[in-house]
Amino acid sequence: MDLKDFVAASLQQILEGVKQAQAAEGGDNINAENLGVPEGKNVFAAGTYGTFTLVEFDVAVSAETSGKGGANLKVFGVGLEGGGEHKAGRANRIAFAIPVRLPDGDRSRGKRDRREYSRGSGSSEW
Repeated sequence: MDLKDFVAASLQQILEGVKQAQAAEGGDNINAENLGVPEGKNVFAAGTYGTFTLVEFDVAVSAETSGKGGANLKVFGVGLEGGGEHKAGRANRIAFAIPVRLPDGDRSRGKRDRREYSRGSGSSEW
């Protein structure tokens, strides 16, 4: 599998998985708005732009050259193709990260909590 196809499919499936989980019972709690800033290695809030996660990739790739003179960057061990042509390659590792905006979850609780906070209660139940 080409690296670009692997990255695209991975990111699309992550977002589809979050949306599917949000549609299930209790899913309104997934990426729901809150007063606090989510903390963690891969999650960060960007104010009105939403909540983001950092999707990290660390993949082994091979730069393949074929007898036909073509070159491709493949995810190592995926997408082996049959055929009688000669292929030579070497595995390398590539590490990179992509910030991804998570689909918004329930926004009503965050709005309610902000109203309560602004009225002076100073705290909200989580």
